[in-house]
Amino acid sequence: MSDIRFRLLTLVLLSVLSFVNLFGAAAVFIWWLVFGAKTTFAKNSWKIVVPVSIFIGLFPSVVLYFTGGDFFYGAKIFVLVLLAFWFSASLLPGELMSFFVWLFGQRIGFDLGMAAEFSVQAISEIREDFGRMRAALRIKGQKFSVSAVPSLAAGLLILSLRRAGVQSSLLARRGYCSGGAFVPFFSPGVYDFLMLGTAVCLYGVCLI
Repeated sequence: MSDIRFRLLTLVLLSVLSFVNLFGAAAVFIWWLVFGAKTTFAKNSWKIVVPVSIFIGLFPSVVLYFTGGDFFYGAKIFVLVLLAFWFSASLLPGELMSFFVWLFGQRIGFDLGMAAEFSVQAISEIREDFGRMRAALRIKGQKFSVSAVPSLAAGLLILSLRRAGVQSSLLARRGYCSGGAFVPFFSPGVYDFLMLGTAVCLYGVCLI
């Protein structure tokens, strides 16, 4: 039982709160530990989430440290990246289509929803392809290294372009032009209300 509308509103509130001040970022991080960490690590390895989040957050901190800016800005970015991992991991097939059709209608909403669903599907397929490539390297007795990144990236790009070409050809052959018929479906649960309610409470406390 999950409703993307509640999760998206929660994401917006927490994202804004994380940039209000350092206390807000700390509160959002605690929220993520309580509500988002389990979902995040259910679909993403901690070996990816933690290093990527630290690196993205550390870079602006280093730059601002030497330029005299807000050194703790990187902590806010770190929390924001964790939220992004949580939201992407919480997405279910068809949710983006339901959301955009509910928000913009059957024409524009359908097009936006289909594009969003294709994008999420492409990212998932890239992740799977990358996993298979790493497995192939292990079978060959080779280790993943920086020198292998260009060739792997080129392979992933070619595969993605081929899939996109096949999808566009299928849509064209079926006569797709624009818009479509889709009935949005949402199934809010208690956990959605709890997450949103906690985010609203944190927002109110940190802004008082």
